[in-house]
Amino acid sequence: MARVHYPDCKLALIQKHMPDQNNKDAARPAGYKLYLRMVLQHSDIPKRTIIFYTVISGIVNAVLLSVLNAAANSAGEGEVQVKYLLLFAIALTIFYITKRYILRKSVIIVENAVYSLRLRILEKLRRCELSPMESIGKDEIFTRVSNDTNFISQSAAVIINAFQALILVTFALIYIGFLSFTAFAATIVILVIAISYFLRRQNDINRELREANKNESAFYDHIENLIEGFKEIKINHLKNEQLFTDIRHTADYGKEVKTSSGLRFAVGYMFSEMVFYLLLASIIFLLPQFQTLYTGTLTRLTASILFVIGPLENIVTTIPLFAKAIQATQNIDHLERKIAAFSENDTPKSYPPLPPFEEIKLENVVYDYMDEEKQSSFTLGPIDFTLKKGSLICIIGGNGSGKSTFLKVLTNLYHPASGRILVNGTALKDFNKEDYRFWFSTIFTDFHLFPKIYGIPNLNADKVNEYIKLMGLSHKTHFNGTNFSNVRLSTGQRKRLALICTLLEDKPIMILDEVTADQDPGFKKFFYTEILPSFRLKGKTIIMVSHDDKYTEQFDRVIEMEYGKIISQ
Repeated sequence: MARVHYPDCKLALIQKHMPDQNNKDAARPAGYKLYLRMVLQHSDIPKRTIIFYTVISGIVNAVLLSVLNAAANSAGEGEVQVKYLLLFAIALTIFYITKRYILRKSVIIVENAVYSLRLRILEKLRRCELSPMESIGKDEIFTRVSNDTNFISQSAAVIINAFQALILVTFALIYIGFLSFTAFAATIVILVIAISYFLRRQNDINRELREANKNESAFYDHIENLIEGFKEIKINHLKNEQLFTDIRHTADYGKEVKTSSGLRFAVGYMFSEMVFYLLLASIIFLLPQFQTLYTGTLTRLTASILFVIGPLENIVTTIPLFAKAIQATQNIDHLERKIAAFSENDTPKSYPPLPPFEEIKLENVVYDYMDEEKQSSFTLGPIDFTLKKGSLICIIGGNGSGKSTFLKVLTNLYHPASGRILVNGTALKDFNKEDYRFWFSTIFTDFHLFPKIYGIPNLNADKVNEYIKLMGLSHKTHFNGTNFSNVRLSTGQRKRLALICTLLEDKPIMILDEVTADQDPGFKKFFYTEILPSFRLKGKTIIMVSHDDKYTEQFDRVIEMEYGKIISQ
C-alpha cells in the first residue's frame, strides 16, 4: 500500500529562500497585532467574549468611581443614601465576576497559546531537513522555544491588566468631561504631551532591547564555549583568560545596554509621575481661576484624577514589558519564517512502496556546503559509488576529506545539488525518502545517545541487558525496560551503547562512522574479529569509517577519500 509523504526540504530552497535579515520585517504585521494573533489564535473562547468582559470590567471600575464620588458628596451634605451603597455593592459584584473571569481565562488562553506555539515549532523542526536545522543553530532554537515563550507566558496577565486599566482611564476621562469640559481638555492635553514624550523615549528603549537580545545570544555562545571547552581552558591558562576577557566584554556591553534602557525608562517614569502631580496642581490651583466650580465638583475632579493615577502608572510600567513581549513574539515569528522558508509545501504526496534493498547507486553526485554569503565553502564530489546488499565497506581518509558528508548524502540527510541516487535502478525521487532512510541504522561521529530507546517496538529488556554485558558495560549501566540507568559515560562507552541501539534496530544497512575510535585495544579487537563477522553472517550491509589499518582485511572494499572525492575504491 502506498504511503503518504510530506515532501522534504531542498538544498536549492535553502539557498533561494533563506530569510534576508535586512528585510525580515517587511511582510510582518505590526508588532502588537502579531502578539495578539499569536496569543489568541489557539483560544477556544470567542474573542468578542474576551473583549466584552474586559470592557465591562473597565466600565464597572469607572462606575465605582462615580458612585463613590456621589456618595461622598451626599455624605458631605449630611445625607446618607442607601441607593449608593446598593449601587456600590452591585458594581463591585460585577467587577469581581468580570475581573475573575478575565484573569482565569487569560491564564488558560496564554498557556494554551504557549503550549501550541512550542509544539508547532518543534513539529516543524522535526519535519525539517538536516541542512536547515544546522543553519538555524541550536542556540536560537533553545532561546526562542524556551526563553521567549516563557516571557510571553509571564507577561500576558500583566498586559491584560494594563488593557483593563486603559479602559478604566478612558471612562474616567469621560466622567471628568461630564464634571468639567475645561478640566477634561486640560487633562487630555497634559496626558498627550506626557505620552508623546514617553513613547519617543520608548523607541530608544526598544532599539536597546533589540541590541540586548542579540547580546544575550552572544553571551550564551560564550557560556557554551566555557562549558564545552572546559578541559582545554584548564590546560591552557592563556586561553582561559582570553575566553573570559571575551565573556567580560560581552557581559559589559549587555550591562551597558540594559542599564541605559533601564535609566531611560526610569527618567520617563519619573516624568510621568511629575505630570500627574502637575495635572493635579492645574486642576486645584489654576482651573478655579478660569472657571467657577462648586466645591463638590472640585473635590470630585481631584478624586477622579487621584483614582486614575494608579491605572495610568500600571499602563506606563507595562509599556516596556509589552515592548519586550512584542520583541519575543517577533523573534519566534522570525524563527518560524526561517523554518517555513526551508519547506516546499504541506501537500501530501503518494509514493509506491519501496522494494527490498538490493543496490544503491550514486551517479555524479555533488553536494555543496554554503556559507552565510551563499557561497560554496566545501564541495563533495562528483561521486560515483555503488553499494550492494551484504557488502562490508571501509572508508578511509584524513580529517575534512568528506567522509561524514558522503555518508549523510548516501542516507539522504543531505540532498545533492546535482547528480542522482538510484535505488535498485530507480531514481530515489520516485520513492518515499522516509522509507529509504528507514533502511539505515547510523552512528555518526556527532551522534546523540538518547537515554530512552526509541523506535523499537516490543523491546525486550533482558535482550538489551545481554547486549550491555556483551559490550562490557554491565558495571556502568543497565536497562530498566524504558531507559538506560546511566548515559554519563566516556565517549567510547557511549558509542558502545549507541551500537547496542543499532543492533536492536536490526536494519539492513548500518552506517558506523568511527565507532571504534575512543575504544581500548581489547574492544577494538573484539569488534573487528567477533562483532563485524557476525554482521556478515546476518546478511547486513556495513559502511564503516575507520582509521584502524590493521583490520582492513575484514572488509570487502576499502574506499579512500580526499578533498571531497573518492580517489580509490
